[in-house]
Amino acid sequence: MKIGSSVSFQLIDIFRIIEDPNLTIDEKKEKVSEYQKNLQSIEHGLRVGGNTGPNNKNGFYVFGNIDEMDYESLARVKEYVDKTLSSLTCEGEMKMGAILGYDEEKHILKYNFSFADKIYSYAREKGKDVRGHTLVWHKHEPEALDKYISDRLGMPMEKYALEHHEDFYQRRKELTKQFLSEYIKAMGEHFPDCYAWDVLNEIVPDVQFGQCTEQEKTEGLRHSKWREYLGEDFFIEVLQIARDNLPEGTKLFYNEYGEQHPEKRKAILAVIERIKQYEARTGRTILDGIGLQSHYNLNMTPEQLEEIYHEFASTGKEIQITEADITPGMKSMEEYVEYDPQSKKYDILWTKMMECAGKYGVAAFTAWGACDDLSWYRDLGCTMIDTKGFPKAFAIDFLNKNKQKAATQGKGGREDCLTDHQTTITGVEKAIRDTHSNVLGNDRKTNEQKLE
Repeated sequence: MKIGSSVSFQLIDIFRIIEDPNLTIDEKKEKVSEYQKNLQSIEHGLRVGGNTGPNNKNGFYVFGNIDEMDYESLARVKEYVDKTLSSLTCEGEMKMGAILGYDEEKHILKYNFSFADKIYSYAREKGKDVRGHTLVWHKHEPEALDKYISDRLGMPMEKYALEHHEDFYQRRKELTKQFLSEYIKAMGEHFPDCYAWDVLNEIVPDVQFGQCTEQEKTEGLRHSKWREYLGEDFFIEVLQIARDNLPEGTKLFYNEYGEQHPEKRKAILAVIERIKQYEARTGRTILDGIGLQSHYNLNMTPEQLEEIYHEFASTGKEIQITEADITPGMKSMEEYVEYDPQSKKYDILWTKMMECAGKYGVAAFTAWGACDDLSWYRDLGCTMIDTKGFPKAFAIDFLNKNKQKAATQGKGGREDCLTDHQTTITGVEKAIRDTHSNVLGNDRKTNEQKLE
């Protein structure tokens, strides 16, 4: 099983400072401190769209408290990432809104890979796998798409629709597919070693909250520009395009949240069934696996976790845990329960999730955030690693078992990345710190909807 975490380019920038052999410890501390002070500036920011709340600093997204962490904690997180993890995922840097633009003079797509390149090159240099995240998402519907289509229609889409109504929708669909083919091919060529891609991200509406239109509820699909331009089977079209344009052997995933809610889980499974029916008719596999984001809270029960992983494993598709975290839950739609590091519920639920991962053949286990202070849920203690960079007690056995399993496999490639990390976790139970503040976390409505 691959063990991974999401990381930001800012964290990688700090890692590069920490490992610089030409700097003394004092110089490293000074440079890291200076970098943290400048996180709010444009040159150190990444605008990925749709982000509000306390993590949005001066219009640029900063995951967690990276600008407040002390040097020693950051160094321990680096050691954990380097010596324990076998896979990394970009938090926002590989998303369409972070990379894609449009050159209106040349009438071509333009790309900014600079932020994602930092993470990708670091991972490959350290011998780690990279999960591509993500290609098609309703929150990233770039202006480049409409400009691309209008340029190739020879006039604004609205005008073409009036003058050529009879073929407008078909032409728009064809050009949308052409746009995606160019974009996905470029992503695959630039990041050829991504072993898997979240091709589809969050395409099922939040039916469990009633926050969807009648059409969305009937179709079981979230409304988006992709749905509008490509039709009701847009997810099949997108998977076909990804299969045709990504490097051979790349695993294609559908990544989703809210799987803990039975009504939404039913809708997710219905989408997967439609994909499997297409595959049965055509003899062509276009979906390799399902990414369960696994954003849970303490209202969950071990029995619910068992049911989730059993049902998805029954689809016959590879299962990966892609964005795992466990929050305390919410007092209301506006306020989180305060984090209690002494609560045994964390141990119970994390341990059960890890047991299910082994029992149901989960191929990869990725946490969303390399430690509590690097989580999008600031100060809620929701990862496997504490604010000081030490693995929590429940994580130690899990990490050790996976390290030992990887060592015995002895494959020598990316499967053999979990090297000795005793300096990080030996005796860690004595080192667990209860230093988390009670400041409430990210107040984005979309985050809240991922919870019970």
